[in-house]
Amino acid sequence: MYKRIFLAAALLVSAAAVAQQVDINGKDFLSGAGDARLAEIARQAAAQNKKLVVTAPDYWQAKVAAKLRAGAANVDIQPIEGFFENVLVRMEDAKAAPAPKPDTSAADAAKAAAVKADAEKAAAAKAEAARQEAERAEAERQEAARIEAERAAAKVAAERAAAEKAAADKAAAEKAAADKAAAEKAAAEKAEADRIAGIKHRMEKNLNEGHAADGNLGVAQLQKDDQLFVDGEIRGVVRRSGAHTSLFWLQGDLNLERVELVPVGDNHYRIAEPIKDVANPVLRSRGLTGHIAAAVPAADSAERKSLQQQVADGKEIIGTLRPADLRTGDLLYAGKGACAVVRRSGTNLDRFWLEGDLNLAQAGLQKQGDNTYRVLSDTIR
Repeated sequence: MYKRIFLAAALLVSAAAVAQQVDINGKDFLSGAGDARLAEIARQAAAQNKKLVVTAPDYWQAKVAAKLRAGAANVDIQPIEGFFENVLVRMEDAKAAPAPKPDTSAADAAKAAAVKADAEKAAAAKAEAARQEAERAEAERQEAARIEAERAAAKVAAERAAAEKAAADKAAAEKAAADKAAAEKAAAEKAEADRIAGIKHRMEKNLNEGHAADGNLGVAQLQKDDQLFVDGEIRGVVRRSGAHTSLFWLQGDLNLERVELVPVGDNHYRIAEPIKDVANPVLRSRGLTGHIAAAVPAADSAERKSLQQQVADGKEIIGTLRPADLRTGDLLYAGKGACAVVRRSGTNLDRFWLEGDLNLAQAGLQKQGDNTYRVLSDTIR
C-alpha cells in the first residue's frame, strides 16, 4: 500500500513538472503546432499568479509573447535570449528568486544539429524542387521550340508548294495563252490566205474564164489599154493580145488617183499610158476639194447669167440632171451653188443644170481648169 502511495505521488510531481514547462521546437513553433500548448501554459500561469520565463531567439520573442497573451492577456512574461531556434517556456513564482539557468548546452547542441539537419534537408528539398522545376521549364521550352520549328517548317513547305503551284499555273496559263495566240494567228493567217485565195479565185473566174493567172506584173510593166481590176489589196491586170486574154497579178504600190489610170467603173481602170516612175505624179484629184450642193440658179441671178454666158453663149439652159445621170465625157462648170453640164451628142452640144450634192474629189472626176471637171466614169455619185 505504501508503495502505491509513493508511485501516485511521483506521478503527481511529474504531471506538475510537465505543466510547469513547455518546450517547442522551431518547426512546431513556426507552423503553429505548439500554439495550443503556449496558450494553455499562459492560462495556468495567470491563474496561479505566476510569471512565464521565455527562452527563445530575440527575433522570436515578440511572436512568443503574442501567442502566450492569446491564452492570457495579463500573463507576466520574462524574455531570455536563446541561441537556438526553439522555444522554452517555464512557470516561476512571481516573487521567487531567479532559478539558476539550466545547463542546456548539450540539448542546445542537439537541437542546433537537428535544426541544421532540418535546414539542410529543407534546402536540399528546395534545391531538388528547383532542379525539377528547371528541368520541367527546359522540357517545356524545348517542346515549344520543337513545335515552333515544325510550324515554321510546315509554313515554309506550304509557301514553297504554293509558289511552285503558282509558277506551274502561270507557266500553264502562259503556254495556253501562247498556244491560243499561235492558233489564233494561224487561223487568222489561214483566213487571210483563204480570203486572198477567194478574191483571186473570183477574179480568175470572172476575168480569165476560171483559168489561173499567168504570173505577176510590176507597176512599170503596165501597158497602154491594160485593164486594172481592184478588189481590196488584190489587183488584177487583164491584157488582150489579139484574141488572147491574159490575167496577171499586179505587184507594188500604185496610186489609183494617177492620171494614167482612167476610171471605167467601180474598181475598174484603163491604163491610158505607161506608168512613169516620177517623184510627184500627177493625180486626178489634185486641186479637188469638198463638194458642191448644186441647184438651178434663180432667173436673172448673176450666177445663172455667168454660167450661161460661159457654156451657152448667154442662151437659156432649160434641162436638168442629177449627179447619177452624169456620163463619161461630160464637162462640169462649177459656180457658187450652181453647176452647168455640157454633154456632146453626136455633133451637137447639150447643156443642163446639175441638181444635187456632188463630191468633186471622187475618182470619176478629173479637174480640167479652175472650175471645170471632166467626167471619167458612168458611176458618179
